[in-house]
Amino acid sequence: NHKGASAKPDLLKKLIAKDVKYGYSLPLLLEHVESIPGLVLAPMNIMAQNTIDELGRIVPKDRLTHDQSWAWQSGTSVNNRVDTSKLMPCYFGSALKWIINWAVAAQKKYPGKQILATKLDIKAAFRRCYLNADTAAQTCTQLPELCLASMMLRLLFGGAACPSVFGSLSESVCNLIIAILQHDDWDPLALFAEEAQAHVPPKEVLP
Repeated sequence: NHKGASAKPDLLKKLIAKDVKYGYSLPLLLEHVESIPGLVLAPMNIMAQNTIDELGRIVPKDRLTHDQSWAWQSGTSVNNRVDTSKLMPCYFGSALKWIINWAVAAQKKYPGKQILATKLDIKAAFRRCYLNADTAAQTCTQLPELCLASMMLRLLFGGAACPSVFGSLSESVCNLIIAILQHDDWDPLALFAEEAQAHVPPKEVLP
């Protein structure tokens, strides 16, 4: 693994354990990985990032990454084998900038009106974005000191094809929401998923 991960063994174990707990990763005995057809190992790293809390304060965040661009003795990597010409263009890579610009424009056009927004994390909150078996076998990493390997079961941070897949899902969900909102036959007071609606938290309006 890269220095960012190997220099922080306790943090690495914590992040891997979190992935296993939520079903994002499958632990394997390292001694058996050679018996899995098509399995490819790649190094892990830990990237220091920033996020914001509910008050807009910048807080540090550690993200586990999988270096799918790492080339072993073969001289190639998993990312090298991705045919990017067959991927959909990624339009949602700068979603936060889009939302900020939209909010500023909406406030200018409709001064004094409340602007409501929500964030949907399809992979984490909805536990989706599974990989097929052939792809999952190419996302393995290792923890040699624990004699374990880890196989990712969902889209990973570091795979060349993953942003396009994320974008495809986001765009489809976005288009569907807009289509429903603009449809004359939809009455939100009469047509809603009653069981699911009970789990939607009430809106929180900032001053």
